[in-house]
Amino acid sequence: MKVHRNLDTIPVFRRAALTIGTFDGVHLGHQQIIRQLISEAHRVQGESVMITFSPHPRKVVRPDVKLEQLTTMEERISLLKKHGLDHLVIVPFTPSFSQLTAQQYVTDFLAARFNPAVIVIGYDHKFGKDRSGDFNLLQQYAPGFGFEVKEIPEQLTRNAIVSSTRIRQALQLGDVPTANENLGYPYFLSLIH
Repeated sequence: MKVHRNLDTIPVFRRAALTIGTFDGVHLGHQQIIRQLISEAHRVQGESVMITFSPHPRKVVRPDVKLEQLTTMEERISLLKKHGLDHLVIVPFTPSFSQLTAQQYVTDFLAARFNPAVIVIGYDHKFGKDRSGDFNLLQQYAPGFGFEVKEIPEQLTRNAIVSSTRIRQALQLGDVPTANENLGYPYFLSLIH
């Protein structure tokens, strides 16, 4: 997996199968998206490209609300490398980036910079200012830009939706088995030097 940290130097991706999100924890729901992304990349004879953000968008949009993350960016990179992605693009999430409307996000960011063949998103993915963009908006733009959109349904464990929030709550309650079940691997902490 090649990691790209500068939008100005990203390569031209070959028939990109694209997904977007923070992927905090790289839990079972994220892993389902990654499997579908890689499958779509093979189907269109392209490359799998994951876009993520640093810092976490909520830290920019809602700096007054404390956000505990499951993984650091370096831990996330390490976890993602195990899944066979071709590219990880880490986009600096800045106050100006947060002001892109959902339409600008699709046209000026996704289509202009990545020219995707396929976009794979989770069932709850929102984007653009005020999180106003969603699967339906991507579908509206798909014919004009020549990409397909695939939406992945929620992943369940014990009839509950897998989410980073649910895993954080389990860890705060000391329920490590539930956290591990939703992550799909044993939760860990890294020492920061």
